[in-house]
Amino acid sequence: MTVIAHMSDLHFGRAVPEVTQALLDCLDQLQPELVIISGDLTQRAKDEEFKQGMAFLRKLRQPRFIVPGNHDLTAYNLLERLLYPWQKWQQYVAADLQPIMQTDAFMAVGLNTARRMGWYTDWSRGRINPGQIRYVQDMLQDVPADCLRIVVAHHPFWLPDSSMCRSLVGGREAALEGFQAAGVDLILGGHVHLAYVQPLHGMLISHAGTTTSNRLIQGQPNSFNVIRGDREILKLEQMEWRGTAFVPVQQQFFKRAAGGWQVHGNF
Repeated sequence: MTVIAHMSDLHFGRAVPEVTQALLDCLDQLQPELVIISGDLTQRAKDEEFKQGMAFLRKLRQPRFIVPGNHDLTAYNLLERLLYPWQKWQQYVAADLQPIMQTDAFMAVGLNTARRMGWYTDWSRGRINPGQIRYVQDMLQDVPADCLRIVVAHHPFWLPDSSMCRSLVGGREAALEGFQAAGVDLILGGHVHLAYVQPLHGMLISHAGTTTSNRLIQGQPNSFNVIRGDREILKLEQMEWRGTAFVPVQQQFFKRAAGGWQVHGNF
């Protein structure tokens, strides 16, 4: 059975040290095969924040898989943002902004949905372009039928009504159509600091809250998700910070049917 930890929006520069240490302790207990981080490693893309983030990543005893988010672009240095937006990410974190990882049990494809600019006032919004959709399709083309297929991006492909003000990722409809055709099982993301799981077009869209930062929305503690299962049946578990440790608070079960993933009562 595959076990994957999914976290997001760590926001080093605003990370809470005791929460960060408790997260490392919890991961050591869970021993996931992979730790997925869906963007916003830093708060303001400062050198010191990247160094703090990398110090955390080096403490992980599990393999990691990370994509950037909009906060990993500078918000104040316009020259840096427009001319060399990903220089710090590539210097400190990884040269590849869209990583891939394949094992016998799963294939993960990362997408960079953050953009240096856009024809709108809110540059925190994300987009996905046709080339990125083809990238996912190409990467998944020869994956074995029993291999769990995961896409990781920062921005949301679905939002609850209470969070629709945050905007869905641009290019969403074409992306969902392309992902469905490629047999994607899970789309993992963050951005809105809210944890949820939503079946959509036969796929599961799962978002993690802010895992280590103090940038909390009302009623939402620090959290991350644990994914267990295979391409036939999945258990998604939400882990919440309860003052001294991360504890499981909610479990959702899904089973593959003819039309894709559906809510299931038993694991």
